[in-house]
Amino acid sequence: MSWMTGHASSLLRSFGPESSGGIGDIGVKIDAEATRLGVTPEEIGEKVYNHTDGTLVKTSGLPAMYDYEFFPQKRWLPFDLPAPSMLRGCYTVIHECDGVFMTSAYAFENEALATTRFWLLELKKDIYVIGPLLPLGYGTVAQSSRGASEIEVFLDNMLLQRGQKAILFISFGTLFWPAIPEYVDEVVEALMERIFPFVFSFASPFAKVSDQLAGKVKSSGFGMITQWAPQQFILNHPATGWFLTHCGYNGVTESFAAGIPLIAWPFEADQPAAAAYLTENLNVAFELIEVRTGERGLKPLHRNGRAAKGTRRAVGVEIRDVLDACRGKKGEELRRNAEDIKAKLLEAWQEGGVSRKELQAFLENLNVTEVSI
Repeated sequence: MSWMTGHASSLLRSFGPESSGGIGDIGVKIDAEATRLGVTPEEIGEKVYNHTDGTLVKTSGLPAMYDYEFFPQKRWLPFDLPAPSMLRGCYTVIHECDGVFMTSAYAFENEALATTRFWLLELKKDIYVIGPLLPLGYGTVAQSSRGASEIEVFLDNMLLQRGQKAILFISFGTLFWPAIPEYVDEVVEALMERIFPFVFSFASPFAKVSDQLAGKVKSSGFGMITQWAPQQFILNHPATGWFLTHCGYNGVTESFAAGIPLIAWPFEADQPAAAAYLTENLNVAFELIEVRTGERGLKPLHRNGRAAKGTRRAVGVEIRDVLDACRGKKGEELRRNAEDIKAKLLEAWQEGGVSRKELQAFLENLNVTEVSI
């Protein structure tokens, strides 16, 4: 069995057939280009993977996007991720396995999962959609703070002072960090100006937060910056109302299962496509456009023609507009949509739920007659 975790639409883009908007067999493309140029596949892999020419990509379950929209940020890591080798290996696994577990959920990726199922069945693979995979009671009972007493006290205090759904949680996961640190400063300055309570967690080893900024936040009394945070606890706390995220699959799922709408700041991998989908198709997120960087990031988007101006001032104007919208009718609309998804996710593992049924079908295929889920 193959374990496919991530946004189904992005997995379809990365490994699916070109007829469905996928890249297809990138290994074959790399080998062909290496042969043509007389170089090794390792030498040409990154170039093939990163090639964009403005082609319009139509992937099932996603809004139409120019190929460069999948790379909204300039390369910022001090090392190269072996993306071509990873994609080649994953493509091989998918084609050689007997079946696939998909950890996504029909609750928010119905179209992409339907297309993925059709594609995998054509390859004669069994497919089982078993998402969301979350702790028992997630979304209905309080989660553990995992010893983060300072964060727990802060959230409780903000709940008393500001009420429910007042706090913005910010996290870019364990690796990613904006290429232009001043954009982070501008967002934090805007939050303090708008008196918008927040918890900012930065775990990336490449993150840089100045002592001056940290001092301003601490003295404000309604902001908190930390290098680690119990994300599931924060998202389920009644004081939390929004999540500013890079749109990785785990964070999106945890946010939806808590009924929390999003502010999207994508970097690469499955994040840019997810941000477009969450904004345009599901209407559960505001996507920040002005935070895009690099040559490709400053090009116009197909879906609305917008192009980032590439300035801190533009970032400041946009984030302030978004924060105001969070507190207005548009924010209420996004929250209702997120709460609708939460209800569907909770149903998936109930008796008779779709994910429960799919796992049961897998177990029955193994002739397992007694199981406790």
